[in-house]
Amino acid sequence: MSIETKNPLARAVKRVLDVVRVIAFISLIAWPLMTLMITIGHSSIAEHWGIDISVFSSFNIDLDEFPEGTAQSKGVRDPKISGKGHLSVDTSSLSAFYTFVLMMEVGGIVGFYMLLQLRAVFTSLAAGDNFDLKNSARIRRIGYVAIGWALTSPLLQYFGGQLILQEYSLNMPGIVLSPAFEVNGGMIFIGLAMIVLSGILNEAASINESHQLTI
Repeated sequence: MSIETKNPLARAVKRVLDVVRVIAFISLIAWPLMTLMITIGHSSIAEHWGIDISVFSSFNIDLDEFPEGTAQSKGVRDPKISGKGHLSVDTSSLSAFYTFVLMMEVGGIVGFYMLLQLRAVFTSLAAGDNFDLKNSARIRRIGYVAIGWALTSPLLQYFGGQLILQEYSLNMPGIVLSPAFEVNGGMIFIGLAMIVLSGILNEAASINESHQLTI
């Protein structure tokens, strides 16, 4: 049963989410169209074609392997340097570009689904349905998707990075790039918090329903 209340904050958030939804939808459609246009452009200027893409990679640098006189270091006790992060790669490989676009598109679809669920929650709140059981289910779905994406996106990072790096040749002694992944612990925590919150909202909705029946 709806409780008619004035909720300007929920309405304001819903309007913002409406705008974000439109922008996100346009972006999801634009990515494949942009890919098609770039592919067409590649066929006409294949010799000079190139594009910057991002890949999550680990790197290992061995200063001892550098040609003599090219590496001058100071204050470095160990000549081996390693780490991982997002690298910007200027590639002329269509396969690498397609892999990058596919990874971005999958992540965008996951984010868009969570955005739709969140918008539905605020649509319900803006209408005064503060104890709608559907909101509990929507928040629980957001939690499950957040955890699922946090656990599966590292695999996409690793294998997608492997495909991209296979197309990229770095002939430099002492520098090795390899695919890497990183589990987003913060996303898992947010997902668990959403699931707990959905349970609390579900209990609150049940109590409210029992209260209204008693009245």
